Amino acid sequence: MKNKSIQKVLNNSNFKSYSGLILVIIVVSVFMSIRSENFMTPTNILNVLRQISVYGILACGMAFAMMTGGIDLTVGSTAGVCGALVTKFVVEGNMPLVPAILIGLFVGALLGLLSGVFIAKTGIPPFIMTLGMQITLRGACYLICEGKPIGNIPDSMLSLGIGSLGGIPIPIFFMLGTFVVVGIILSRTSFGRSVYAVGGNYQAAHHSGINARRVIMYAYMISGICAALAGVILSARNASAQPTAGNAFETEAIAACAMGGVSFSGGKGAVVGIFFGALLMGIINNGMNLLYISSYWQLVVKGIIIIAAVIYSIFNKRSKIQIISGGRR
Repeated sequence: MKNKSIQKVLNNSNFKSYSGLILVIIVVSVFMSIRSENFMTPTNILNVLRQISVYGILACGMAFAMMTGGIDLTVGSTAGVCGALVTKFVVEGNMPLVPAILIGLFVGALLGLLSGVFIAKTGIPPFIMTLGMQITLRGACYLICEGKPIGNIPDSMLSLGIGSLGGIPIPIFFMLGTFVVVGIILSRTSFGRSVYAVGGNYQAAHHSGINARRVIMYAYMISGICAALAGVILSARNASAQPTAGNAFETEAIAACAMGGVSFSGGKGAVVGIFFGALLMGIINNGMNLLYISSYWQLVVKGIIIIAAVIYSIFNKRSKIQIISGGRR
């Protein structure tokens, strides 16, 4: 019975899709365990998960934009703006934490929706639209922070970033909760199926009765909400709202999505793959830190990883198309 169960898992199409990524994670983990005795300790494993909590949440939002065939370069700046707003409301406005967070999530949703509306209604390329918004929002973040960090965060907010529950850091719960919600949306709702349809073939989705423009707008709105949540956690982790908070974090989110199997041309991706992609990025970052590798070289490695992931995605898609076309013959 056990052999049949194992064989069933190994033959599962979803497992086969992520088997290569899982193998890379295992190989890198074994290598790091040999090079550093501190790598496989429970404390360090929790530290890796805590470190990827912000990237993981951002990647969940980024996935919606990428699955529709676009990209969202605003996630880092949106995280900075919303984190700064919530911190300012709590510290300087003496606002209770929960209402402040809800306002921050609402602002993130509006910012994402704004990008989605312009992309869907005007046909402006997502890269150009979100790049412009990224620059604008980064300036807004500096204005909110007045060019300096906002500190003196109350303990209630600090606990969201550095607190723990049952020995597990609280940011991990937020990340896992986000993955669960996003997974349900993508796999169990008509909107999730519409996201795949629009990304797979926009015209076909439109002619089949799907409001493709609305799907794109909502996809970017969800990305904004995820970015806002990540921004709040990031401010709590840093014990202050920084005007540079979230700077270049979009590269980490894109890398996690790309390695997790989210196609840049849209229509493909799953939460499990995104999680494994974010986990691999976290393991690599943590491993390079433990080996005292220069931060400059870390940027080089991350860039190479993104390029390799995109090339793999392209060749994987081509091979599947050839298999399908060969089968039809």
